[in-house]
Amino acid sequence: MIKRTLLVITLLLTTTACGDPQAACEVHCGEIRTLFTAPCGSQHSGTPAECAAWVDEVGTMTNTLINALHGKHVQQDVSEVLPRLKAATNDFEEHQCGEVQVDNAESTDARQSKCNEALIATRGDLGTLYFSADVPD
Repeated sequence: MIKRTLLVITLLLTTTACGDPQAACEVHCGEIRTLFTAPCGSQHSGTPAECAAWVDEVGTMTNTLINALHGKHVQQDVSEVLPRLKAATNDFEEHQCGEVQVDNAESTDARQSKCNEALIATRGDLGTLYFSADVPD
């Protein structure tokens, strides 16, 4: 478990002011794990409204991590995935995907497609973060 959490622990101890590595992991790894295992995450289910709320939570967590890790040495794959994850959640928000419904006549096919792409990208990038940071089960 120490190996799996070393990256997150090392990078976040300074920002969380926690001297206990386990406590630091519980704060940040727990949130990543919860979002990854949520219905709209790795399970690929959930209503459009649930997934819109989920993407919002992923965006908030991503911004928190980006701010916490700013100026710190970060593992390359984590430093590459965080901006992609932020871009995916921003795309979802920009297209107002929380308002898109399958039976909504006002939703165009192009908008629905862009929303699906943003949701898939968010899921994929969160999965990459989950496995890159070796979040414990």
